[in-house]
Amino acid sequence: MSNGVLIGLDWGTTNVRAALLDAHGNAIDERRGESGVGQFNQKDFERNFDALTQDWPQVPAIAAGMVGSRQGWVEAEYLSVPCDTEVLSNSLISFKYGERDITIVPGLKLENGARYDVMRGEETQLAGFLAAHENFTGTIIMPGTHSKWVTLKSGRIVDFQTYMTGEFFDAVSEHTILRHSVSDQTGPDSFFADKVKMLAANSGSIEGELFGLRARHLLEECDAGRLRQELSALLIMAELRAGQTDGFDLNQHVVLVGTETLTVFYETALKAMGCSTQNHRGTTLVWPALFDLAAKANLIEGQIA
Repeated sequence: MSNGVLIGLDWGTTNVRAALLDAHGNAIDERRGESGVGQFNQKDFERNFDALTQDWPQVPAIAAGMVGSRQGWVEAEYLSVPCDTEVLSNSLISFKYGERDITIVPGLKLENGARYDVMRGEETQLAGFLAAHENFTGTIIMPGTHSKWVTLKSGRIVDFQTYMTGEFFDAVSEHTILRHSVSDQTGPDSFFADKVKMLAANSGSIEGELFGLRARHLLEECDAGRLRQELSALLIMAELRAGQTDGFDLNQHVVLVGTETLTVFYETALKAMGCSTQNHRGTTLVWPALFDLAAKANLIEGQIA
């Protein structure tokens, strides 16, 4: 592992990934652990970092995610949009831990008096996408507990909006009367596809339809798995319609960034609306992003022969 030049850390709220990267940005070794953000103190972060990087060379480290929050190791304040990777790389927060330089990627914020939003962690996945698509213009949708919609123009992040679809799905399916009518989550099936096609052709409010799922379960003894698929369709299509109303462009190629499990739902729904998509796994974009940002900031200049 002597050819490692940079340590990358993807440090979320509950889990952390670490990678030792070579001079080309490839992962030589990867490790996982529990994050502890919100519970760790300074010494806890240091011990966790030491455990993750044990036996790795004494090279610089760069971290993204909730490790830079107020409850994290060192706070990296939010940057305002518009923002690009040059601004991001020039705004990295660095500190010394022993003899090692550690750098944290800041999050992004939007505050214009009418609308407020933040992201932390997703900006690094966006930077990883832009490392390979430098001048991209279009819409990126990042499905998750808090879905992020992002507008990019010529490689600059100019706008974004968060939709709490995933959290709303969990709340509705587990903490309302619908908990008696829906089963555990699976991937999208024919019921999901049929429902999104119907919703794409006949848009409207979902409030009445939500309770209708419960009524169908009682009156027709409808399958709980089917009802869960239809609940997913209702909430995802509501998000897609909200995104359009909020001014995001779905008329051109849309990029989906996230887990394969979630992006396939959105891909099916967008297809029903006549939209084509390009899919990327969010986790695969983090190491290229951190390496690119570190290189732009000259963090590894002395490490590469």
